[in-house]
Amino acid sequence: MPEIGGCSVWWVRTRFVAEVFGDLINKGLVNRSDELLVVAGGRSERDLFRSLGFEHVTITNLDSVEASEHLAPYQWAHEDAQNLSYGEKSFPWVVVVDGLHHCTSPHRALTEMYRTCCVGVIAIEARDSLLMRLAIRLGFSSSYELEAVQAQGGLSGGLENGPIPNHIYRWTEREFRKTIRSCDPTGEHGFNFFYGLNLPYETADLRGWTLRKLLLKPAEHVLRVLTWLLPKQRNSIAMIASRPECSHPWIDPASIPSSPDVCC
Repeated sequence: MPEIGGCSVWWVRTRFVAEVFGDLINKGLVNRSDELLVVAGGRSERDLFRSLGFEHVTITNLDSVEASEHLAPYQWAHEDAQNLSYGEKSFPWVVVVDGLHHCTSPHRALTEMYRTCCVGVIAIEARDSLLMRLAIRLGFSSSYELEAVQAQGGLSGGLENGPIPNHIYRWTEREFRKTIRSCDPTGEHGFNFFYGLNLPYETADLRGWTLRKLLLKPAEHVLRVLTWLLPKQRNSIAMIASRPECSHPWIDPASIPSSPDVCC
């Protein structure tokens, strides 16, 4: 997740992300002792998982600045989320927080995350919705993430962590399900979705949207009521997919290619 103006986007989303992991822990889907692989991560993810009490986390990215000395007590590795060097089922959970939209192919990165997990994937990204499209049309949001590159002096923070601002790829539940089912059609997955609302105050500051920022405050109360009634109109989505516990009835289990369950 990119750092913006000395205050990371994580500080805006921390409550939502913490609530997601808290719910997963309470349901017994995730344990604080589980080993996590984080793709497209950095110091924001270090702070997040340290605050949540996770013990074993490997954070990967393409940025040498976000290297091991900055991510202690966790491990760091230089990895491309779209071409991970780890073997199949190497980690119980593979996680990304606002990182897929920095990839040339967000879907490929998601399938790589799934390949290397043995329990499931957790992806927290921007959500596509009618309200989000209206916000873009009215100028309260954008389709390209200029502020992340601006915060890095125009040198990085964009597509593939380069200087070109990335398109903000926004997801839907249906698209997430189709991607996961396409890369593993052997059985029925467990899917969970959570929704969060994040208003673009930091974006307004960086882009000099003085008037629009003034309008955000009174609009915030209306938006919170509206998205409480219609949660799928919120602009942040946590998408969780667990591997199938058994194969479809039309599949002979013996025909499924086996791979070592390194972590299970």
